[in-house]
Amino acid sequence: MKRRKIFCCWEGWVGLVALLIGLGLTAFSIWYLTDTVFKDYDYIRIEAMVVDIAEVRVNRPGEVTKTRYAEVVEYKVDGVTYTAQNNSASTAPKKVGSKITVAYNPKNPAECFFPSSNYSVVVLVFVLSAGFTAAGGVCLSIEAKERKMKKILAKIPNAEFITSAASKEQFIESEKPIIAVCGKSNVGKSSFINMVTNRKKLAKVSKDPGRTRLVNYFDCGKFILADLPGYGYASVSKQEKLKWANLIETFFAEKRADHVFALCDIRHDPTADDRQMIEYLYYNVIPFTVIATKADKLSKSAIARQVQSIAAVYKCGSGNIIATSALNRQGLDKVLERIESILNIEQ
Repeated sequence: MKRRKIFCCWEGWVGLVALLIGLGLTAFSIWYLTDTVFKDYDYIRIEAMVVDIAEVRVNRPGEVTKTRYAEVVEYKVDGVTYTAQNNSASTAPKKVGSKITVAYNPKNPAECFFPSSNYSVVVLVFVLSAGFTAAGGVCLSIEAKERKMKKILAKIPNAEFITSAASKEQFIESEKPIIAVCGKSNVGKSSFINMVTNRKKLAKVSKDPGRTRLVNYFDCGKFILADLPGYGYASVSKQEKLKWANLIETFFAEKRADHVFALCDIRHDPTADDRQMIEYLYYNVIPFTVIATKADKLSKSAIARQVQSIAAVYKCGSGNIIATSALNRQGLDKVLERIESILNIEQ
């Protein structure tokens, strides 16, 4: 039987330790306040006079005898003089004749204690506890996201390259649903396919846009991904661009796609080519989902604004736009959920 790991990444252990330290410091702060500040609630503070300095020898088993100093003080309540000794002192004592504050019980004036003046330590401990607790929470959230991502990736079947097609005669027919991936040459189609299939090099990522010149098919178990040639950017001849455009148009005309992932760069407004592609899909009644790539380059608020802007340009609902990033796998869970719904519809 395979042993289950408590945490799947080191952030989980760091988060647990930081959280325990934070909770420990918080408990210490509460105890310290209860034993000092809150203890003053039923006691009355009064100024006392240091009349003597006593030596207190501390004997503990297995330790060297230590000498501590304690102030012996006198204070008066209703004309009666009381004496007390500050055995909690561990530093150099105050001089004889100096003043020190004591807190006595009004019901029994002989009962008193010496309030601590180290309240700044409590503030420091509270700050540290908050810092450790926050750090622990962040690390544990990273652990939770990583565990969730591993569960998501576990659902992805092994994907394999099938073939490339340069003409409609080479287009494949399959009983499996075919999901086409289209977009500009530099929009990140290969990176998106590698993210969805959890394969780093299934689709070749090139620094030079326009490397995909054929329709490349990938078997993903329950469905097939068809990577279409990019458009609108590659530095090639007009004849070559026309050839790619005809290949894409023929692909859709032959009804070879059950659904289309239309990619666009979320950092910019859709180009004229992007809008033309969406209009073509609308005109031919081809179901599609807009994939807004490179979302890691923007903040969450900027992503929300751009999604609304793209939805307005494409005249579709913002729910039909998924912001993704191949760098940190943002949006992968939503893409897989969309694929699952596509498969259910096709079935």
